[in-house]
Amino acid sequence: MPAALMVVGLGNGDEGKGAVVDHLVRRHGIRRVVRFNGGAQALHHVVCEGEVHGFSQFGAGTFAGAETLLSRFMLFEPLAFCREAHALATLGIPDPFSLVTVSASAPVITPLNVLTNRILELHRGEARHGSCGMGIGLTQGDTEALGDGALRAGDLPHPALLREKLAVIRKRRLADVAAVEGAETRDLIQRLTELDLEELALFYGEFAEHFRIASEEQVWETISRHDLVFEGAQGVLLDQRLGFFPHVTRSNTTFENAETLLREAGCEGQGLRIGLLRGYATRHGAGPLPTETAELNPSPCDNGPNAWQGAFRTGWFDAVSTRYALEVTGGVDLLCLTNLDRLAGREGLKAAVSYHPDEYYRSRTIPCVAPEEELLRQRTAALMHACPEYVRLPSIRNHNPEELFRYTDAISELLHHKVGLISARPDHHKLYQEDFV
Repeated sequence: MPAALMVVGLGNGDEGKGAVVDHLVRRHGIRRVVRFNGGAQALHHVVCEGEVHGFSQFGAGTFAGAETLLSRFMLFEPLAFCREAHALATLGIPDPFSLVTVSASAPVITPLNVLTNRILELHRGEARHGSCGMGIGLTQGDTEALGDGALRAGDLPHPALLREKLAVIRKRRLADVAAVEGAETRDLIQRLTELDLEELALFYGEFAEHFRIASEEQVWETISRHDLVFEGAQGVLLDQRLGFFPHVTRSNTTFENAETLLREAGCEGQGLRIGLLRGYATRHGAGPLPTETAELNPSPCDNGPNAWQGAFRTGWFDAVSTRYALEVTGGVDLLCLTNLDRLAGREGLKAAVSYHPDEYYRSRTIPCVAPEEELLRQRTAALMHACPEYVRLPSIRNHNPEELFRYTDAISELLHHKVGLISARPDHHKLYQEDFV
């Protein structure tokens, strides 16, 4: 029976999913990667023979020869997809478009939603949510509100339907920004108003000729017939229901969507759950990061500040939030700790083992829906003011396996779950605990 390896981040994103997916594809000879949440905001870095690419909509197994299936849970952004295909072609990937199949039901992110997202985020000023400014939440909102009327990948080859749906989206977006015009948003609102929908529809129609669009039945057939890596995006602490509102993504970031696809394909229970963490805490943009510190100062990585999310923040390893992520996801079969090379040579490493106060933790299962919004905000506020209590961790002075495993053994004890996979270099070479037992 086909194998399904499901990769999910257990933090705030940026856990090293790209390199681990690349590793799994190579180690197991897997030829297909399925994207099952998020959208073009993903940036999963892979290092291959000196080349580096941050995979956004293409699966992170592309360098290793794997094709990509974008499921209906993936938000599809054609303009960004074209830019990524061009970047991959310059890195030597022949005909990148031929490597991708898109579910006809996948929602499409338009420039209308990208512009509106940025207008609304600018209007929030210092109260920004930490949005990536790429139209994710608005597109997901359209999908939920409009149902069959939302724009999807299967609509792109149909000009009349495409124009009709674009007009509806523009009407919704203009209503969204009607009350937020100011000096900082005026130019973007003008661009939103003047965007040429006819030109956009022509581009979408031509674009749709260059990749495969699959029905849900064809998606299920592909899943049932092939070994797969399911590549998640963002992290459990950013989940729209389980994360810390409003600093969340409009997506289910757990194993839920991958397991739904497996069940629909007749492969229920056949997925191996792989959970990823960095060896230290990270967060991109606004929101709670209880263990944030300037003391750690890990070596630089491919993640950096950007205009919409702001700074890339780091902190000590957080066993409290990780235990929470493991609990609300229902646990993992294999726990992976990444980016340990960035801790090498740093003395005094430590981990948070408890918070004071812990109100946020006791109310962790509040669903992220409108009637409970104030409770969700209170939970987030409690976490923003939490004071962690720490224990010391073994230092990592070099990259020999024995020293790395001393560090990960200490993490395993704190989490009550064995760390079985370790990443201590940026390429696809990883260490398995059992290889050194």
